[in-house]
Amino acid sequence: MSSSPAFAPAAAIRELDVDGEVTLYHEPTRTALVLNQTASDVWRLLDGQRTVAEIVELLARAYDTDADTVRSGVHTALEQLAAHRVLDGHARP
Repeated sequence: MSSSPAFAPAAAIRELDVDGEVTLYHEPTRTALVLNQTASDVWRLLDGQRTVAEIVELLARAYDTDADTVRSGVHTALEQLAAHRVLDGHARP
């Protein structure tokens, strides 16, 4: 995934926060997805405006580490979210 796209939660997703971790329910497929802490943090930052690079920078600051350390986890989380069809993505203008 490149650093330029911005992603947002898909419209058909219901979200439940349990002890700091997010569980997503995809209504069309009637499937649930339990996110780990990193994926939960990524999910909370998806607003359709932030780029992947911005999410990486925000999490690097929050985790008090460098962007290179965080980047692979963010990309993995986004790939898994996309595979479960819980994202709407578009190129940021």
